[in-house]
Amino acid sequence: MELHKVAGILRFGAFELDRSSGELRKSGLKIHLREQPFRILVMLLDRPGEIITREEIQNILWPNDTVVEFEHSINAAIKALRVALGDDADNPRFVETLPRRGYRFIAPVSSTGVPPVELVGPGLAPASIDASGSPDGGKRPTQGSALQRVLPWALAMATIAAIVFAIISAHYMLQPKTEESAIRFSISPPENRSFGYYTGGTYSGGFSLSPDGRRLAFLTGTLNPWIGTQIWVRSLDDLAAKPLSGTEGALYPFWSPDGNYLGFIADGKLKKVEVAGGTPQTLCDAVGEGGVLTQEGGTWNREGVILFVSHGSLYRVSEAGGVPALVAEPDAARKETYYYLPQFLPDGLHFLVFAASRSLGIGGAVRGGSIKVGSLDSKRTNVLLQAGSTGMYTAPGYLLYLRDAILMARRFDAKRLRFTAEAVPIAENIGFDPVGGSYYSASQNGVLAYQTGGYGSGADNQMVWFGRRGEKLGNVGQTGSYTNPALSPDGTKLAVGLRDPKLNTRDIWVDDLERGTSSRLTFNPADDFAPVWSRDGSRIMFSSERKGQRDIYQKPAKGLGATESVFESKQQRKSMNDSSPDGRYIVFSTFENAVPLRSLWVLPLFGERTPYTIVQGRSYVDSAQFSPNGRYVAYSADETGRPEIYVQTFPERGGKWQVSTGGGIEPMWRRDGKELFYLSLDNKVMAVDVKTDLAQFEGGAQKPLFQVQLIPGGWRNRYVVSPDGQRFLMIVPAGDAKPSPITVVVNWPALLQK
Repeated sequence: MELHKVAGILRFGAFELDRSSGELRKSGLKIHLREQPFRILVMLLDRPGEIITREEIQNILWPNDTVVEFEHSINAAIKALRVALGDDADNPRFVETLPRRGYRFIAPVSSTGVPPVELVGPGLAPASIDASGSPDGGKRPTQGSALQRVLPWALAMATIAAIVFAIISAHYMLQPKTEESAIRFSISPPENRSFGYYTGGTYSGGFSLSPDGRRLAFLTGTLNPWIGTQIWVRSLDDLAAKPLSGTEGALYPFWSPDGNYLGFIADGKLKKVEVAGGTPQTLCDAVGEGGVLTQEGGTWNREGVILFVSHGSLYRVSEAGGVPALVAEPDAARKETYYYLPQFLPDGLHFLVFAASRSLGIGGAVRGGSIKVGSLDSKRTNVLLQAGSTGMYTAPGYLLYLRDAILMARRFDAKRLRFTAEAVPIAENIGFDPVGGSYYSASQNGVLAYQTGGYGSGADNQMVWFGRRGEKLGNVGQTGSYTNPALSPDGTKLAVGLRDPKLNTRDIWVDDLERGTSSRLTFNPADDFAPVWSRDGSRIMFSSERKGQRDIYQKPAKGLGATESVFESKQQRKSMNDSSPDGRYIVFSTFENAVPLRSLWVLPLFGERTPYTIVQGRSYVDSAQFSPNGRYVAYSADETGRPEIYVQTFPERGGKWQVSTGGGIEPMWRRDGKELFYLSLDNKVMAVDVKTDLAQFEGGAQKPLFQVQLIPGGWRNRYVVSPDGQRFLMIVPAGDAKPSPITVVVNWPALLQK
């Protein structure tokens, strides 16, 4: 029986089937399709508008199967075909089902003319046909040379063999086979780039496997937090990744169901871009009124609905764009603060989402949360599992999630929305970011990608002394996750934030630099950070979230005595910067939840103690430092679009000077006030001769001292300067500065057998 006739490339809708290469493509991109669904599609395209009976399909594709086996096989094949075409059985665009009769292709089909080949019977034996579709053009065969008679057959057979080999190879490589071994390989970031991005001083991942497991989309950044992100895409069978233009500043890319588009959020907008290239399209605003604090991820179903996070809540919008509609908000009764990284389940109606129970803000971490399930037709979400990071559903029916940096796989019934077995570990030391995002992704056909290390797995750094030429002079303490060091006025002691790897929160520790000892100053389970010494060295002030908002406290530096509140306010999230030499003022930076603006505030420690702003910034103002004589404040702000170092008079605001010209962060004064140090945006230590004892401030030329590789991020400060300005204590990575490569596992379910 004749199986199909092929006239070059067959086109229907946005699809084309190229029999010469054995490929099905949509808008130029390959669509993975198994052998049986592919052959059924060819049968339907060969006879558009005609009914192809189930018996015909059985006789050609499954001639030796029993009725029961055949029924199961054809149902599975038709379902896979509909998934590949994005077709709906109830409202078909391509393949119509005729109950108890068969199937019919209902869309228009066109073809291009290249010398075609006719394939017959289950063995796909070739016969010569012309563009009219009639064997030998309706003419009797003529006598010719043996080569002329054999060559078309040989070419056809070679083409068929290549197609079959490609199909079998793709099937073997990209289908889950638990009886086979898993295949692992790693992907490194592009040259001079790193995976993910840096925010709030910590590394955050952002990569996603395409639904068919053939491509990996990932964000790249650098160790410099001021260089933005960009989406790159790499085919797993290619050696190089390619950047997508127009995706600068993107966060958390997610795929369309057909793999032709990527969705992402950038510049406060939800956007989509064709993976093949082109200008991104804006779909809608992705911010709440007055700004947004969390814009974390999205998901896309086959009905063209995009579900995304904006301002901590879930919204839906059409893939064509429009006005977003609220789907669900965090449950205040459960103390949920925001949703994160939703994912549609296979039915396209229900979804998974991570709900953070409490966030400690920028530089902090999720203290608790849960993986929840919700539905587009309800504003209610239900808890599936208590967790500290996101979860992901993947075929053939597993929920993946982290348990103490171990990637777990647990059998999950996506129809009944319930677990059916206990969890099994499949990978260790998986990274995750402070707000609950996990560094892994899975396709729906057995491909897994993950990254080890990162924030959640105890990435360490080291405090190292450097000389003015960049020579290493020695270490302070052991490796750990340190932030915001502060030297005592006499330079003999160091206060620093040290993160607890289990709680993911910081405490203040004090190092005696002369004796080489260390003692813990704070013990509250909340995040305590950004220490500042009083100018007499008797007290240490710091920021803390022990009352649910970020406030300022102080404690005796020797550790004896109670912790006292210095300033509390629910309207602002306060990060301690510095204390004036006379002890009458403190300066702190704020980041308000309602608006994406930072400001510098001064709090008088006398009288009515009413704070007031001295710098109203854009998206960045931080690292304020009083000059040793108290007449000036140095700080970093992005008034010009990038951060620069400024100095302004204090307490009166009578003058302001820009010190840096090529970008600058984290200013530090020499103790005699004759030199001001800062970091360039490419991590060079810069020095400027200054005069602060004249009628007005004077600054000299900027001089680079040495290059250093600091821990990434936008902390208040990552270094301190000795009182004489000759040594620099810097927080540097303890090991490789770049996050680890991304590991890809083909046929990851095989890991369950170990």
